[in-house]
Parts: sequence; C-alpha cells; structure tokens
Amino acid sequence: MIYEENTLNIEDIKKIREGVQWRMLTDHQLQQALDMTVYSIVVKDHEHSIAMGRLIGDGIYYLICDVAVLPDYQHQGIGTKIIQCMIQYVQSHLQKEERCSLQLIAAKGKESFYESLGFSLLPNDLSGHGMQMFIKKK
Repeated sequence: MIYEENTLNIEDIKKIREGVQWRMLTDHQLQQALDMTVYSIVVKDHEHSIAMGRLIGDGIYYLICDVAVLPDYQHQGIGTKIIQCMIQYVQSHLQKEERCSLQLIAAKGKESFYESLGFSLLPNDLSGHGMQMFIKKK
C-alpha cells in the first residue's frame, strides 16, 4: 500500500465514495472540498485508489472528513494509519504550549473505532456520535 499525502483528487473521491456506497456529490462540491482541505491522504494498491481521508481546519479547530476504506481492504489497519497521519499533521503544526480541537462525526456504528484512537464520545440525536480530541504540544 502507498499512502500519498495531498494528492487526493475528484476521481479518487468518486471511486472511493461509490465503493463504500456513499451518496455522490457534484464535481463542483468535490472541488470546493478539496480547495478547503488542509491535508489529505489517498491510499493506493498499485494504481487503484482504495482509501482516503481529508482534514479541514484553521489551526484551532480541525475536522476529519471523508475517511473511507473500500470493503475489500477494511480491517487491515488502513483507516487507523489514515487517522494517525492526520493526528501527526495536526501535532506538527502546533507550537509549544498550543492546543487545538480535532473533531469528527463518526458513521453510525463506527464510534468504537475512533474511541480506540483516543477520541471521546459527544452524543448527538441526529447522527452517530460527534467526537473530539484536544492536542497540546508540551
């Protein structure tokens, strides 16, 4: 597997969204999303895009978006590595004594995956649990 940083494109997103049976978005929306992304990961098996994740944020608040792994590649640690790369990106952009909030909205039933990576549950009646992690560089 190859983990590529900041090369995610519209075609990668469409292929992965289709593969995990997420609703399709317009190219315009996808381009806007990419334009507002501060960090992204696309995972490839040879030339095939098989997983992705995006991070949006402003240095104080970050939101993890669009973490998806094609079904044939799930349960191999790929999603975990994507999240770890995003956490590392955020940590590397903090200066001494700074902290920020790293948040996400888990897909229903996926909360325990994110809890295992250090996120805390935040109840929400409309969807799966929102989660956040505060990171402080010592």
